[in-house]
Amino acid sequence: MLTAMRCKEPDVLPIHIRGVLAWNEEWVATRHPSYRPVIEIVAEHGDYQAAWSPGTNQFITASEDFSTTTERTEDEDWIYTKTTLHTPKGDMTSAYRTSKRGLPGMQMEFYVKQPEDVQKVLSIPYVPPQPDCSGFFELDKKIGDRGIVMASIYDPIAYVHDLLGSETIALWSILHRDLLMELLEVFTERLTDLVKYMLSQGVGPVFSMLGEEYVAPPLHGAADFKAFCTDFEPRITRPVHEAGGLWHIHCHGSLNDFLEDFITIGANCLHPLEAPPMGNVTLADGKRRLGGKVCIEGNIQIGDIYHAPTEQIVQQVKECIDIAAPGGGYILGVSASPHTEVLTDQTVKNYVALVETAVEYGR
Repeated sequence: MLTAMRCKEPDVLPIHIRGVLAWNEEWVATRHPSYRPVIEIVAEHGDYQAAWSPGTNQFITASEDFSTTTERTEDEDWIYTKTTLHTPKGDMTSAYRTSKRGLPGMQMEFYVKQPEDVQKVLSIPYVPPQPDCSGFFELDKKIGDRGIVMASIYDPIAYVHDLLGSETIALWSILHRDLLMELLEVFTERLTDLVKYMLSQGVGPVFSMLGEEYVAPPLHGAADFKAFCTDFEPRITRPVHEAGGLWHIHCHGSLNDFLEDFITIGANCLHPLEAPPMGNVTLADGKRRLGGKVCIEGNIQIGDIYHAPTEQIVQQVKECIDIAAPGGGYILGVSASPHTEVLTDQTVKNYVALVETAVEYGR
């Protein structure tokens, strides 16, 4: 997998089945029995990508000059949690609802609602965090040669999104763009400091970043992507490259209009590079434009894994290998994790066929 991420050709095609944590005993123990064949074949043939997070808070600060209080209510279907953030310049509130029936949760209210709320966020003092990195090395020892452990962070726009939400970001990209840029500058500085600290502790060589999809089409256009991601993120990725490390970036969406921006950002591996209809970059075009510069991981759609005829999956795997594996810089993968409590027989069959075909055809 490291060879592929360095855009060289490995002797065996890397196969990564996203979201199937075959090495994680707790995760395995909590899966429905229908997952068993998928876990087993990934354990036998898959390459692992394990993620470790430094576990910083929403503001990336070690300051204790703020606090939160929570209120919880519930009805027949939902648990509602209201959180009040107490900052030096005043209180802010957010709200989240959690399903009692296994449905996805939903953020109902974000902290930042008005322009003046930005100053409340910025009133929280910045004390560079120095998280305990021992968990990275424990996980790296556990994974061993079966895969890689990636030090995983969110990008600056993801932190801004978690404070504002997609709707407010969209409105402020026109009405209060200066405030977005101010927040992006703050989080870029803090994330750069965090990455440098992790490097000083020996973390690496692979780091991962995600969140770019918050401003990728269809939510925003190429100009916003450049302004909110491309112009900031090289400052975060540069220290890792200077240390000889690599960056894995996960970004859904239609990336055609700014695909080469991921080179500028500093990506060494891009996942999942979605072809139509979910995205707008074919694997062949992505290979032509990124080949030798950015490894591609993908691009079998999770929807096809769930619903397509198995013969189609087999054919897709062979086509992906034919198009992207020659010359290196390719990891066969699925666009997303399995997301249902129970896997149907068809889904299991497709996962198994994907791996078996890749093992045989990817030699």
